[in-house]
Amino acid sequence: MSKNKPQSPASESDSTTTTTTALASAAVGGALVGAASMADYAADAGAGMEGAGQESFAIPFLSALQKGSPQVDEASGAMVEGARAGMFWENVTGRLYSGKDGVLVVPCSYRREFLRWGARDAGGGFKGSYAPEVVAEMRLKGQIVEFEGKLFAPETDGSVHEKRSDRFNDTRNHYVLIIDPATGAWTEALLSLTSTQIKKSKMLMSAMAAVKLRNGAGALFTPPTFANMVRVTTVPEANDKGTWFGVKFELAGMVENGEIYAAAKAFHANVTRGAVEVKYEDPVEGADDSNKF
Repeated sequence: MSKNKPQSPASESDSTTTTTTALASAAVGGALVGAASMADYAADAGAGMEGAGQESFAIPFLSALQKGSPQVDEASGAMVEGARAGMFWENVTGRLYSGKDGVLVVPCSYRREFLRWGARDAGGGFKGSYAPEVVAEMRLKGQIVEFEGKLFAPETDGSVHEKRSDRFNDTRNHYVLIIDPATGAWTEALLSLTSTQIKKSKMLMSAMAAVKLRNGAGALFTPPTFANMVRVTTVPEANDKGTWFGVKFELAGMVENGEIYAAAKAFHANVTRGAVEVKYEDPVEGADDSNKF
């Protein structure tokens, strides 16, 4: 959050400064109050949020922008100034991050889900999330079928039409804290990976599972995922259908800041108990259907 720079006291001979100072002040109860200070902000910390529960906030999505992303397409009407394919975009604040430099995150929780999407030609839209075991049962009953390597809900006659039938995307959700290395501030976010990026998700999980520390008795243990700092960058990828930007994870050490660790642990607890509500947006199609992540 930016803070306005306090105005300097005005001299009687400087009418411009006097006017500016007057505009930056407010009459409260007949008294003239000057610019707010950091002490004022700290004294009133959290005020205005008293009636807001977890459901009142949108969980930001962190995504890698593609050639087909509306944020980089001037004709889309949703173009973000300075946005380019390969950058990361956080959709609540609209902040952009360099894909080359990457984003520093703390992985707090992980959840695998199958997301059901209506076909765009049939109106599109998010139609719910399903646990892997539920999808497995639906496949056994013929309620979900595989067609050309993808999962669909068949039409009433049993047929599948890519442009009309609902699809089910195997999605690996990583709930993270985005860390600002300059200020130490953090933001909760969700990084959803699917299709070609599922292998990246598996690699990250394996890397964190391989981290071992010794306790006071000298025994090895695996620390929680939210004890790890991870840098995520973007890398160009391609197959016979086109090109896109994928993600790359690298372990970047352990969380040493106690406030960040406490925030990450609390976020983990909220996700685990189902207190974090996600409002999914249909993933962007880039060069082909495989780069929806």
